[in-house]
Amino acid sequence: MTQSATDAVQSGQFSFGADYIREHFGNNVALATQQMTHSVFRQNSEAHIDHLLRCLALNGDESLLDLGCGNGFILRDVVSRLRHGGYAVAVDVSPAMLELAKRNVNVAWVPLSFQEGRAEDLSVFEDGTFRRVMANYIFHYIKDPDLVLGEIARVLHPEGHAIVTIEARHSMPEMYNLHFEVMERVGFPSEFIERLPRGRRGVMVLDNAEEILNRTFASVEEKPYVDALRFDKAEQFMNFYGNGHRLLGVKAHAGDTISQAMIDDLYGAVEEAVEKQISNVGYFEISKQASVFVCRK
Repeated sequence: MTQSATDAVQSGQFSFGADYIREHFGNNVALATQQMTHSVFRQNSEAHIDHLLRCLALNGDESLLDLGCGNGFILRDVVSRLRHGGYAVAVDVSPAMLELAKRNVNVAWVPLSFQEGRAEDLSVFEDGTFRRVMANYIFHYIKDPDLVLGEIARVLHPEGHAIVTIEARHSMPEMYNLHFEVMERVGFPSEFIERLPRGRRGVMVLDNAEEILNRTFASVEEKPYVDALRFDKAEQFMNFYGNGHRLLGVKAHAGDTISQAMIDDLYGAVEEAVEKQISNVGYFEISKQASVFVCRK
């Protein structure tokens, strides 16, 4: 375990490891809500998938690994670009996500297989198997990024490249700042608040990604994707906040400590604040900062 991961454990923060992933992504609600919101309310004129495809730079006949495929939202577009000679393998730690991906990826002109597995152990694949590897937004849940990056580099063909997509620690600050301000105001226990991450979690985030990636890859090129989500109705944001992010970890870790009444107070106060902002300026906006790193051995 890296020192950063050790520090996170010692700090007493809630765990967001493999068990959390399987529970959080045990159905499609959270992930699909995030994907829908990003697609509908984005301010960037270029769709995120188009940015990813440019970074992948596919000829069409590549062997491709999607590491952490989720519900297949990205894979669906990527695999449709492959042609004779190419094939794709999708790996995810969540059986529920794999089943969704199988249903969602409904256009593929090449062989496509799905495997349950962990990013930390790709031993089922031989060295240099894939000319493209993509790992999109998985490192928020990875405790040892060097281990995972070593596996990605091992299975990557010498003439291929990997893309690693990651978000900044302080992406979406407007949502996080409002959330924690309201939690304190409605009386959440301070010890509970302190155990929640105040930004995008993970040992590797955008802020330190290039440094960590350079420990494994000979060439690392950053391709930023800056966006914002703008809402003109409070319910649009509340769906993203409540269902997409499950109140930023509150729902997942409430247990017996936090009552439903307190959760309802939090939700209501956040909604009231968002409605006030929309009434004053016409919208509520949260800024997002992410990058795709194109990595070569």
